[in-house]
Amino acid sequence: MKILIIDDSNSIAMMVGQFIKELGHDSYHATDGRDAIDMIAQEDNFDLILLDWNMPEMDGLEFLKYNQENSLTKTPIMMMTTENKPEKIMKALEFGAVEYIMKPFSKDVLESKISTLKSMAA
Repeated sequence: MKILIIDDSNSIAMMVGQFIKELGHDSYHATDGRDAIDMIAQEDNFDLILLDWNMPEMDGLEFLKYNQENSLTKTPIMMMTTENKPEKIMKALEFGAVEYIMKPFSKDVLESKISTLKSMAA
């Protein structure tokens, strides 16, 4: 799988990228929603997008809204967040996220979430 990590934290992106590599997938990194839009516009062939909620320039919810309004990609989007308020999580799902994962998370939790999404897509 080709997985796009959208996160302004290089350390988080590196850690998640390492998990993805250990799980046998390829990872790519965008630093915020605008950077991700540019990457996806150039080559929309990702199998999964992992999207941080809190970022400068364009945060995760703004990216979801943009994607919904402009049909940027049909790639499944999983929110990576520290947000634990149900109304915020519901808002992300309403705007097109298909799953969320609470930070910090382990490689095993990420693997489980990816497996669930793969089985839903099959």
